[in-house]
Amino acid sequence: MSLSSENIQFIDNYLKNSEVIYYDIRMEMLDHVATAVEQKMQAENLDFYDAFKSYMVVNKKEILKGNKEEGLYFKEPLKKFGLFAIQPFQILLAIGIFSIVYFFSNIYGLNVYSNYLYLFIIITYLIFGISHFLLTKRKKFYYIDRNFSIIFLLFQIANPLHRNANENLVTFVVFNSSILFVFFAFLRFYYLEMKSFKQKNQFLFQ
Repeated sequence: MSLSSENIQFIDNYLKNSEVIYYDIRMEMLDHVATAVEQKMQAENLDFYDAFKSYMVVNKKEILKGNKEEGLYFKEPLKKFGLFAIQPFQILLAIGIFSIVYFFSNIYGLNVYSNYLYLFIIITYLIFGISHFLLTKRKKFYYIDRNFSIIFLLFQIANPLHRNANENLVTFVVFNSSILFVFFAFLRFYYLEMKSFKQKNQFLFQ
């Protein structure tokens, strides 16, 4: 006895009304609840609504402990991105970026390269953010949205510092390599998070 699309939508609406605003968090809960309700329907020969009501009376509080609220809660997303950033592939990415920045700064000069670098990052960030907003149909993704905010704040902090970093080659290469690394690492983080989300929730994309 499997759940219908109407049953799935009912659970989704229930979680929305319980203020589970982040789409990825809600889909994790939905998958958990749907599986448990389906098993309860089969084991106890109940219809969907009776099984759902019976299950949620007992388990609602525990399930909603996994909810994430809006606001300035950056510790968990920052930790997840930080652990991602120190994986072997990202370390190789950092070395590659450092080498490229060093090479091109020697060819084009520090100031010219720096201006083009920031222009590239700003334009790409804006295009990427708008594309994400449109492709996800304004849905909120907890880890992605939080890290979007973190990276935006980091760039705001870094912006007034980049002139001082241009004073010599060493500080220029280290500073700008770090900026580029965070940016490209986040793009890869975003791609893998969305890929993982779709794989875990294939029934939503059929």
